[in-house]
Amino acid sequence: MRATARRIGMRGARDRRVQLAVESVDLAELAGVVRRRYGRHLYASYLRGKTLMRDAIVEELRCSAYEAEELVETLELMGYVRFPSLADQTHALTRDTWTITEDPR
Repeated sequence: MRATARRIGMRGARDRRVQLAVESVDLAELAGVVRRRYGRHLYASYLRGKTLMRDAIVEELRCSAYEAEELVETLELMGYVRFPSLADQTHALTRDTWTITEDPR
């Protein structure tokens, strides 16, 4: 098991029979994993950015793609990763800058 997986609360990450408890993951630490991979800003479309972050989490934590998608959603909802929204609360189809932070305040 990778040290990162243990550090953010995924003790059974290598054993695929163990399901990840998303609520037990340290989101600040996970945001740090994504930020170290891509930097403070990630220039991509909304969907491509989410896919890149999901794939990075799968690779780093060795969790399923589904679990990683849940984690990316949670990071976004909690403000650790942000993509500009349009006035109607949707996202542009063009590329823009994702902001990745370990402190969502």
